[in-house]
Amino acid sequence: MYPRLVIITRATQAHVEWFTCDKTIRELKLTQGFGEGLENALRLRVSRFEPGPGDRTAYFWTDEKTGLLRSMEIPPYFISDMDAAKATVVFPITRHTFESALRFSAFGQSKLVSLALDTWVAARFIESHWRVFEGGEEIGAKTTTEPGHPYDGFIPVTPIMDTQLDNLVIADLLAPMREELLKRLKAKIDEKKRSNWLEIYLTLFVIMSNTGWIIKDMIAITTWKGLKAGNRGGQLTRGYIHACKSLLSYFHYACSGSFPLTIPAHELQTGKHNMTGDQIEYMTFVQQELSRPGSKHANWRNMDMYKDDEYWTHQLLCKDWEGDAQYTAGPIDDFTEDDFLSSSTT
Repeated sequence: MYPRLVIITRATQAHVEWFTCDKTIRELKLTQGFGEGLENALRLRVSRFEPGPGDRTAYFWTDEKTGLLRSMEIPPYFISDMDAAKATVVFPITRHTFESALRFSAFGQSKLVSLALDTWVAARFIESHWRVFEGGEEIGAKTTTEPGHPYDGFIPVTPIMDTQLDNLVIADLLAPMREELLKRLKAKIDEKKRSNWLEIYLTLFVIMSNTGWIIKDMIAITTWKGLKAGNRGGQLTRGYIHACKSLLSYFHYACSGSFPLTIPAHELQTGKHNMTGDQIEYMTFVQQELSRPGSKHANWRNMDMYKDDEYWTHQLLCKDWEGDAQYTAGPIDDFTEDDFLSSSTT
């Protein structure tokens, strides 16, 4: 689930209580339901703990048909070896989704673009449910078979484990990646080289795409939990909006904006723009899409950012982009970070 920025103290307490509760270490194999096989499963060492006051051992959601709050209890297990979990998550998984695409991509030589893609992948780790692929029965968890149930057909990890995994991904993947990504992006922009344009554009495209996915996921989660905007008091989404507009301002006012997308294909092929054949083909494709009647980018101001994850990427393509353009598709939510915790029910 996204976003998770809390610091878990209970996990430490659970580790201490493990010695008096259950010394057995079990291994769970997890996936996120994208067709991963056993060889690509995330392996975690887990132990049972004695729940204390305030520890969540159940998931809560709002039934779409009845509107009632429902819950599902999960056996109280936590990740007992976080160092091993960190090594498993941080190193082999990060690039899996984009490896094949980068292998054949002319843009794969760019460390900046690759880092942006890594960040995009890592962000997906905390949006999707981790599923117990193997080992669930050993800890007393059973698969639910109820049509319409959010966990129908699979065993979710425990709420404590879900939060531990989220914190691990945020602290050991997303935070350092974000810092390096923004540092490299700023350095590339500050060089003020015409030849850097495509690399900057592709990097920002991935960043804007990431934000689009995050905002759509935020609404999906709050709807699932039955939360209503209007009295939450948060500024989370407005923070995303401010960050995106800041990056878009750099792009449009310091990096030529979408102007290079108007350069005719025959001029791109002269060689003075330092582009490969694959890159020229990509630029030509984008130009054709932009000139196609009914193209969405021309109407981006009326797009709903909560329903269309291309809301932000389209703003990279606009010649007449304005940073002070108001969001007109509806009200902006006021959800908080706490609203997205797996243990939150209100």
